[in-house]
Amino acid sequence: MTNSTITVDVVFNLFSFIIDTISFFVCLILLCAIIYRFIEIKYKHGQLRIDIPLILTINIICSILIKSTLQAVHVTIPTLIKDFQIMTYFQETSFSRFRAYILWSVVGVLYWSYTLLAFFRFTRVIYSTKRWLHRSSLYLYILIPCQYIFGFINMLPLLVIFKSLHLIPDEGYCGVSFTELYPTFYVTIMNYMLPMSIISIFYVCIFRKMRETTAIRQEQELDRRDYIVIRRMLFTIATLSTLSIPYTIVYILSIITNQNGSIFYRIQWFSASLCSCLFSLTLPLINTQLSSFLRSNRLTPVNHQA
Repeated sequence: MTNSTITVDVVFNLFSFIIDTISFFVCLILLCAIIYRFIEIKYKHGQLRIDIPLILTINIICSILIKSTLQAVHVTIPTLIKDFQIMTYFQETSFSRFRAYILWSVVGVLYWSYTLLAFFRFTRVIYSTKRWLHRSSLYLYILIPCQYIFGFINMLPLLVIFKSLHLIPDEGYCGVSFTELYPTFYVTIMNYMLPMSIISIFYVCIFRKMRETTAIRQEQELDRRDYIVIRRMLFTIATLSTLSIPYTIVYILSIITNQNGSIFYRIQWFSASLCSCLFSLTLPLINTQLSSFLRSNRLTPVNHQA
């Protein structure tokens, strides 16, 4: 490995650490602000009604917070320690493999949290008369726990079937090597392609439904709501898709060139960090319920959610 390659590897890792740190503190600030507003509203009004979009937003914030922390602890910090030769020898242990399993599971949980938010918007538009689909208890006590259970069960094959979580060459952590095709395909499909496909299907259905109801809605309201909903849809799909391009490119290059260098893994985790950071920074902008909740003295009723 040349000095220039080492320098590029270190730069990617440093940027990943900085971005993960930003994501962590942004999510922590948002979470603290939400908790403060909960306490304030409870103290002033005595009753607190939490809307579903806010519940799902908190779910995403917590997922990003956990994912950023785990990535920093399991991937970024050990690799920085190795890069700066503070410690050059890392041993593969059962605990390090288990940490890798937890990290990949949480990555899946994060993408499924985006899917759950898309599902809510889908049911709000397509099945607006199905009241049981719009109950906060359904999401809080059933769907969100199932999201975590599903995410962790999804990654169990990495431990018990493929047994593919091993120490990455020239890195300081365990993970899925690009040279192992079946585990890599499995992780890509279950953690990214499947939730992204479902999100896209949901938003296509929402868009088609919105077009069908154009004639029976007031023009001013239609323009405003269309703009908000379409902006959310496009941002979600574009962000998740665009930030996966570097990972896809380096993975294809690793297959073509038959190389498995550190740079591929650095770009992979850098893309993951950038995606989390971008979502955490823009959550108040794309989620009107969150920004309204942090500003106003009351929660918007569920029936009026966009």
